[in-house]
Amino acid sequence: MRPPLTSEGHNGHGAGAPVDPEAVQAALDKILASPGFSSAERLTRFLSFTVSETLAGNADRLKESMLGVEVFGRKPTYDPRMDAVVRTEAVKLRARLREYYETAGRDDALRIDLPKGGYVPQFVPREPAVTDAAATPPAPPAAVPTTPGAAAASNGRKPLLAGALVVLALAAVVFYSQRDHSAPAHLSLSSIAVLPFVDLSEQKDQAYFCDGMTEEIIDELTRAGGFRVVARTSSFAFKDKHQDIREIGRKLGVGAVMEGSVRKDGQRLRVTAQLISVADGYHLWSETYERELKDVFTVQDEISRAIVQTLRQKLPVRTPGPAKGQQEDLQAYELYLKGLYHWNRWQKDEVDKGITYFDQAIQRDPNYAAAWSGLADCYTWLAFYGAAAPTDTMPKARAAAEKAIALNDSLAEAHTSLGYVRALYEWDWPSAQKEFQRALELNPNSAEAHFGYGVVYLAPQGHYDEAVAELRRARDLDPLSLIINTYLGLVLEFDRQPAAAAEQYRRTLDLDPEFAEAHLTLFESYCARLPREAKDELDKASHGIPPARIDLSRALLSAFHGDRAEAMRLVKLSEQRAQSTYVRPSSIAGVYVILGDQETALKWLEQAYMERDGMLAYLRCSGIFRRLDSVPRYKDLLKRVGLAGITAPSM
Repeated sequence: MRPPLTSEGHNGHGAGAPVDPEAVQAALDKILASPGFSSAERLTRFLSFTVSETLAGNADRLKESMLGVEVFGRKPTYDPRMDAVVRTEAVKLRARLREYYETAGRDDALRIDLPKGGYVPQFVPREPAVTDAAATPPAPPAAVPTTPGAAAASNGRKPLLAGALVVLALAAVVFYSQRDHSAPAHLSLSSIAVLPFVDLSEQKDQAYFCDGMTEEIIDELTRAGGFRVVARTSSFAFKDKHQDIREIGRKLGVGAVMEGSVRKDGQRLRVTAQLISVADGYHLWSETYERELKDVFTVQDEISRAIVQTLRQKLPVRTPGPAKGQQEDLQAYELYLKGLYHWNRWQKDEVDKGITYFDQAIQRDPNYAAAWSGLADCYTWLAFYGAAAPTDTMPKARAAAEKAIALNDSLAEAHTSLGYVRALYEWDWPSAQKEFQRALELNPNSAEAHFGYGVVYLAPQGHYDEAVAELRRARDLDPLSLIINTYLGLVLEFDRQPAAAAEQYRRTLDLDPEFAEAHLTLFESYCARLPREAKDELDKASHGIPPARIDLSRALLSAFHGDRAEAMRLVKLSEQRAQSTYVRPSSIAGVYVILGDQETALKWLEQAYMERDGMLAYLRCSGIFRRLDSVPRYKDLLKRVGLAGITAPSM
């Protein structure tokens, strides 16, 4: 068994009281979620690595030369005497930690320091202030009112109800935070997952409302900031699955889980919500609401804000940022939720259904900004994944995203949607960066914004280490998202970390062994060097992927491994198919590059430019096209798509 950490930070060394590693991890999570660290990729990576290594008993490894390679991506020959990146970032990290403990972390129970002259963090417990009040055990919180009459003392006015909820929430937090939990109280409240609400109505006809309730609460919590909120994809992975709350919490890496139910009786709606500690299964907060069906949006807002108020008592939670905008048309809202459901399925037929539902939502409410944003994302998906010509769908995506921003400039999702268009269709990189950064400013806990910024802006621009950091942040926010996990593996490959990429692909397929996009991405990783493994992955990916994409993948594999006749047969088949349906020209070009036919490859690359093929954004991420680096026409193409001067990774 590993000896307990002492306040010196080393395992079993130095003087000081033992420190619980779980308390250290919780303190780290809280620091990384704070405004000063949430958008500082390098400092986050630096602090996380040094703390993790120390907790693992590897403090002696934390030398400047090792940190330069492991944390800051320097080559194995890195010489700290010639490159002061580690020392420079350490100075910044110490300053940022001081700032944190002077503001958001001034009341933290445990302090993490990085002493001067070294890179081993110290974990210093801080003595709580003792007062007369603290000497008396608190009474449990009063019973929560569960009937309309109990809340009627407020005359039905929301401000008074919210005030009562703050009192109840404060009582719950004070009581439960002072109980003898098996894990620190701040761990229970440093991260949260909101599980899909359960429909208990006899008709079972409130599924979309239940999903919407969950969506709105997640949105409210992510905008509040100051703690980690698991994104929708991962939370919804547990829909209709009866598992122990503590096990769910452990799988999602959170300390608190919220669950609830909805029961409809005529025009009356009864909503129950409760917040549960993963550490011991105790309820931290609960409430029941009974309202008229017409007041469903008010109920959503009340629950969201009650939970934020509960967490605010324990963490430095800021006031929530601008909301999506209150939706008052229930039918439009349900149509939006249906669109979101189908869009998240990531298949062409499903995305087409998503477009239909988003369009219907907009027809009912033309000012529905979130529906416009969802519509934009559907059109972008069709173009980027080769299901439709970009010149047909991306102008629609741009118009929808710009409309969403015009309706609600504070909607993070809309700026993310426009960021995709700016990068993948217009190749306007400064504007793309601006949109993604604006989205993250509005909602630092948006997994989609971190994903887009990393995959669609940072990686194409050659900032591979930063792209990895963004994808890891997205994965932490949405740990069960198959596409985020897959593309984390991809950017690890861009960053020349093949072993880490392979492990990440394995983890993704552990989540879903049949996820076609992961198999196809792994095929691309194996294609040049492991033909048998590549073929196996391609066979597994064949379901759900457009035939043209599969045929061109087989052609690429044949070209790499000397079967020129088969490669030519398949690429000619794809060229014929391109006369009647959309086929990505960049994929055809890649096959010709490997076959050594530069002239035909350049012809198809020019066609890709004319058709605004979004994959051109990744020309410098692909080792295949390095074979054209010395060709003037290719250099001109790189300049036109804003990629001149960016170094491509080795094959």
